[in-house]
Amino acid sequence: MSVPSPALDRARAALADAAITAEREETKYLVEKRDLPGLLRQIAAELEPHRFTGEAANRLPGAEHFVTTIYFDTPGLRYYRASQQNQHHNLKIRAKEYYDLHPSLAELATDPEQILRYQPWLWFELKRREGSVTSKRRFRFPKAAAATLFEQRGFACELPSQTAEERADAEALVEHVRAQDEPVVPSAVVNYRRLSFQNADGTLRVTVDLALSYFAVPADLFRRARPLSRSELGKPLGVEPRAVVEVKRRTDLPTWLGSALNAAAGPPVTYSKFVAASGALHGG
Repeated sequence: MSVPSPALDRARAALADAAITAEREETKYLVEKRDLPGLLRQIAAELEPHRFTGEAANRLPGAEHFVTTIYFDTPGLRYYRASQQNQHHNLKIRAKEYYDLHPSLAELATDPEQILRYQPWLWFELKRREGSVTSKRRFRFPKAAAATLFEQRGFACELPSQTAEERADAEALVEHVRAQDEPVVPSAVVNYRRLSFQNADGTLRVTVDLALSYFAVPADLFRRARPLSRSELGKPLGVEPRAVVEVKRRTDLPTWLGSALNAAAGPPVTYSKFVAASGALHGG
């Protein structure tokens, strides 16, 4: 019997990630801290933990996974106002930085950065929501060049794209931004710890986001060589004390998961990190 190779495992993981990142049903739930442990036990009994396995992936055990999301808007807050008015039909522009924290290395570290693992790029996304269905155009771009991405003269540097699809996604996002009559600039920053679970074929993913905090945009946002970790972002201007659970699926909702979510959280909610962060920073 043949034994799957690490390369084959990574290829399968990449295909599963591509499947769940495509057009999908997406529902959200807010779970109080007291109800979260039981829900996590039920999820972990049915789904495997999920983590990034692509280029420059961190393969050290015991990592805590974090996400910092930069949301973009116009000076007149066009995207925020549109999302406020209709959270079921809207468009968002954002960039994500992923990093891992290794608490087990804290005693050996002489610098806080030594317990962090991260990559030197951001993942830009143009995300559309139509009812409960979401879709993304997504591409990777060097963090150090991100400030020039939307310049009118064209790309400031070559995209590190491996496929024509990623290049098309990049061009779609940039063309959308350049079609606006106002500049599109970083508007709010959100940081959170993420737990992620997924089935084998990539048709169901459950993410649990903890300790969501909303921050003002640092003046040197894209000039920082260090990751945009919580300690680098200053004092939060708002927090969400509950866990945000998102179910992303291209299949029917399993009975066991529906029952577990109903017991822990009740029905799905209309919740947007972008709207919550923009409200904390800009009011309204």
